[in-house]
Amino acid sequence: MTFSDHTVWFARCADYGAESDAAIGRILDESGLLCADAVRGKRVLVKPNLLTDRTPEQAVTTHPDILRAVLRRLKSAGAEVSVGDNPASTANLRVVLEKSGLGAVCAEEGVPFVSFERAGVRNFTEAGFSFSIANPVMETDLIVNLPKIKSHSLTKLTAAVKNLYGAVPGYSKTTLHRRYPKPGTFGRLLQAIWSVLPPCVSIADGVVGMEGQGPANGKPVRLGFVAASSDPFALDCAICNVLHIRPASVPYLKGTDKTHTPDVRGDTIEVESFATPTGAHLLALFPAWFVRLATGFLWVRPKFDPALCISCGQCVWACPAKALVLEGRSVPALDKKSCIGCACCHEVCPKGAIRMAQSPVLRMAHTFKGLD
Repeated sequence: MTFSDHTVWFARCADYGAESDAAIGRILDESGLLCADAVRGKRVLVKPNLLTDRTPEQAVTTHPDILRAVLRRLKSAGAEVSVGDNPASTANLRVVLEKSGLGAVCAEEGVPFVSFERAGVRNFTEAGFSFSIANPVMETDLIVNLPKIKSHSLTKLTAAVKNLYGAVPGYSKTTLHRRYPKPGTFGRLLQAIWSVLPPCVSIADGVVGMEGQGPANGKPVRLGFVAASSDPFALDCAICNVLHIRPASVPYLKGTDKTHTPDVRGDTIEVESFATPTGAHLLALFPAWFVRLATGFLWVRPKFDPALCISCGQCVWACPAKALVLEGRSVPALDKKSCIGCACCHEVCPKGAIRMAQSPVLRMAHTFKGLD
């Protein structure tokens, strides 16, 4: 049987280890993705989610068992394999690799890890956006994308499409957040990035995901599946349908031709509920001109919990708008006029001391059924 490039495969998977090995093997066998004929002798770059220095149990990064299963599959098929990423700008790569368990997997499997931060870039201008992509991403024959399924305070969902934002190295990500802070514009930026990338197969880690105040400070939630596709937009659309998210409400899916029901194969997945944050994506409920005129009434800003804040300063360093000041304070002070609502501070907070708060008008909008 032949399948379209937009087909998505799901497999139930209750736990990591032997179960995730079997589930990944099954969807790859059924789909033909990563078969020996497709990868033998090819340079394959595996891109996990290595956002920051959290343990596998915290469900922030791709689980090491998912990475191990994929590396063994690629090696047995004769691929030339490497693993690469660069975490959030305030994170120490060595610590991230150690705490996530992904560094140990690379060492055990004899697969080199490539830091995008230190490998040089290729510059692009596409669809009106200017950005850079790390050389190892552009020099590979195939990307194997291993996202962690999580809620996200800026884009509502982060999965296959958002994970390759990590192809933009280092502080360039911060610069792009400052240049394109609005969810809709940022979503189109992600679409432009994907338009220049080499071929990709995405395998999503949804065994345990994250809901609520994601992508780093939400709550781990057992979703019980893995999913794969050669089309990241179709994959994320299918994941939205499983998680009861309207695909068009995810900024990077809006305007694509994948917001209809994709061609889904494999197991039927039922997730009872999945909590997403009422974040900056709500601004898309209003026309852009109205948002500009009503900035005093329509906003999304960080709110700090003094009981949890440890005054580490990571949020200050991560803020692309330089809207936070910590010097001489126990909790960062926010310049409300400078804040762009990008959620970068929230993303890097190691203690979950930041939540993205909405203005009363946005909260009222969210109460209207069907708007979000």
